[in-house]
Amino acid sequence: MRMNVRRNARRRPAPRWAKRAARATAAAALTAVALGGSAWLWQSGRIGIATGQAFDALALNMAGAGLRVEKIFLEGRRHESADSVVAALAVPRGAPMLGIDLEAAQRRLEKLPWVRSAGVERRFPDTVRVTIVERLPLALWQRRNELVLVDDRGDVIAHEDLERFPDLLVIVGKDAPVHAGSLLKILSNEPDLKKRVNAAVRVGARRWNLRMDNGVYIWLPERGALDAWNRLARFDRLHSLLEQDLQSIDLRIPDQLIVRTRGPAKGKKT
Repeated sequence: MRMNVRRNARRRPAPRWAKRAARATAAAALTAVALGGSAWLWQSGRIGIATGQAFDALALNMAGAGLRVEKIFLEGRRHESADSVVAALAVPRGAPMLGIDLEAAQRRLEKLPWVRSAGVERRFPDTVRVTIVERLPLALWQRRNELVLVDDRGDVIAHEDLERFPDLLVIVGKDAPVHAGSLLKILSNEPDLKKRVNAAVRVGARRWNLRMDNGVYIWLPERGALDAWNRLARFDRLHSLLEQDLQSIDLRIPDQLIVRTRGPAKGKKT
């Protein structure tokens, strides 16, 4: 009789603290099963079992246990808009942490105009960390009667909002973008003179003509452009060359400087 009484006795409900402890224990167990021995797969995004129903169910269960996206931590953004990054990431708040396809998110981010490379990783229990490396704006390239922004590799970044880059050099010529980096290195050797250059025209895919802020054109040689540029800077410091009423300064002949005035006078050698 005593046995029957015990079997038929109504069980007391478990206290709240016990339910919370059981839930935490279940979450820990799921985490251990999911992460044990295969963490490198998830960290790299190569989660082959994610395509199966078992893993989908596991990801949802772990989300219910607390492993869901609550925060996105973004590093490296300067020019690309935060909204564009979040949209390309396509990971909504509350999404299961283990349900994120890291490689697909990375590919979407690297299609954004400013993003050169991107990395996406999980930071358990609730954070997605996004790191991007942006392309470096180098110059404004005039092509087909419009200006576009190009990076340090000569690739086009943007066609709009170019007013944000008023100090960038304007370059002209079919192959100007891929050679602009080397030109800027040459100009940087004389920083005060460089500030006065507002455009550079690539001539015959061989050399550059520079347009100064006062309208004077500087003809650089195909070879020895650095020496010519330094020579111009020395003459300008000694004789205030660019303050005179000149049309152009020809530096194409080594150790010579040929100036042409705006008036009827012919060019003279220096």
